[in-house]
Amino acid sequence: MLASAPSGASPPSPMTTDWIDPPAFATAPVGTTREHACMPANRADSDPQLHLAGPRRVTLQAADKLVVPVCARGIIPVTTNMPPPAVVATDKTTGKVYRGIAYQRKRPQPRGMDIDIAPGSVPPRDTPIEPGVSVGTQFSTDVAAAAGLPKQEAVYEVYVEANGLRSNAVTIEVRAAE
Repeated sequence: MLASAPSGASPPSPMTTDWIDPPAFATAPVGTTREHACMPANRADSDPQLHLAGPRRVTLQAADKLVVPVCARGIIPVTTNMPPPAVVATDKTTGKVYRGIAYQRKRPQPRGMDIDIAPGSVPPRDTPIEPGVSVGTQFSTDVAAAAGLPKQEAVYEVYVEANGLRSNAVTIEVRAAE
């Protein structure tokens, strides 16, 4: 089962960057699709692709505070009812795999309107998507919250998956608080 990342999660104060290397990841807007300096570039072609960027090192801020921001961008083939993208982190020492929902877009509710669902009603059907349709996507997520990483020293190999595509892997070291 996938864990869900809390929306609006944020890294420690952007005023200090000594907890992360490179420091640009300290201000990554996790849980959003906003543009940021940490976003990797897509290739020039429009073929399906998925890219991930992450810090080389993060330091625990306290015994109970671990934030591991990563940024993803790509061109994803879409299908009806496709699952949300997943983030996968493998502890390189133990081999234990941690997995969770990387990002899940919330459907906007019209302002000032409440929607009542009648018991036993059938939800509307999704519009079928023609084969070969792809969309550009980007998001930032906190691997620690999304995948449920333990708050301890480790070295992880991290990647994201989206509808059959797998990104490049990045190696991220988690260090104990200094």
